[in-house]
Amino acid sequence: MAKPFDAALKNLVRDHPADWLRYFGVPHTADVEVLSPDLSALTAMADTLIRAGDRVVHIDIESGPDDGLASRLLLYNIQAHRLTGLPVHSVAVLLRSNAKAANLTGELAYGPQPAGEVRFRFEVVKVWERATADLFAGGLGLMPLAVLGKPPKGQSRAESIPGTLVSIAETAVGSLSPSRSADLVAAALVLAGMHVDPESLRDVIRRFPAVIESSAYAAFEHIVGVKQSEDIILVQGREKFGEPTPEQVSRLKAIDDVPRLTRVALSLLKVNSWDELLKTK
Repeated sequence: MAKPFDAALKNLVRDHPADWLRYFGVPHTADVEVLSPDLSALTAMADTLIRAGDRVVHIDIESGPDDGLASRLLLYNIQAHRLTGLPVHSVAVLLRSNAKAANLTGELAYGPQPAGEVRFRFEVVKVWERATADLFAGGLGLMPLAVLGKPPKGQSRAESIPGTLVSIAETAVGSLSPSRSADLVAAALVLAGMHVDPESLRDVIRRFPAVIESSAYAAFEHIVGVKQSEDIILVQGREKFGEPTPEQVSRLKAIDDVPRLTRVALSLLKVNSWDELLKTK
């Protein structure tokens, strides 16, 4: 299932591909093209493919742990090369620290085998290790990621996010049309909701009401719904089953589907343990 921020992030890459290429240090001219999903089923699988002159850049954005990511990147790299006939630069963009896969070193190697050895290198960008100021300065396409970056010294990420959001919104409003600025601010709100209580972000929304009309705002509302459902299940589950283990909490928070979370909440009336509850489909 696609995460609620997937569309918002893909739109950022689609609308501002040169900003992303510049941040990755990929040489390019004005000849930059985001490949259409209509070209191949490949682009429905991969996050984004950008043709930059004589090469293609594949960007895969991840928010959660995935130990199979390196091998999946290799598959996409090969398929993108077959599709375009060009060398492919693969980039894994990890949005938060729990997305760090155990085998994500920037290289995948296996062998030796009778037929030889395979080595595949790719770039890894850990957004939480990148300074908020650097992401903000990366252009409009990167600016919403500033809410996930390393905050200024003396501030926690939660403390820095509201001010960063306001700066993003003010810059977007001064640079883009009302509809596009609203989409960009909504994308930043969606990402901020990964770290802070979405309700605390409503003050920002009230300052920029056009955000509510943007298509990306639905993703923010989805995050609010997921967070509220998780909170209800945790409160009621603790009352009935006792304190969940960290692993059980992680399993609950991995459910990014409000209808399923509703079914989980209803199952509280019928089951007798956290493990039984979390088996609810």
